Amino acid sequence: MFIAIQHEITDPEEFWQKANGALTHLPAGMRLHSTLGSQSDSLCQCMWEAESIDMVREFLEPELANSCVNTYFQIDPDKAIG
Repeated sequence: MFIAIQHEITDPEEFWQKANGALTHLPAGMRLHSTLGSQSDSLCQCMWEAESIDMVREFLEPELANSCVNTYFQIDPDKAIG
């Protein structure tokens, strides 16, 4: 399944440092397809492929703790464009 995440970044320096570190050791069965950061460094959206939202959440929350607030949702392939 595809999962989108909106990261509301509260500490840009810490967020990007932790995010870059996390990407070097992804769990089996998870793949990051895209990362779209805003110019203001206050928002970032990512699209992942994994078995479940919980799998992504359980990996990212400890990695990004205290640097952002995350909203997760499953992508509906019938409504996706592009």
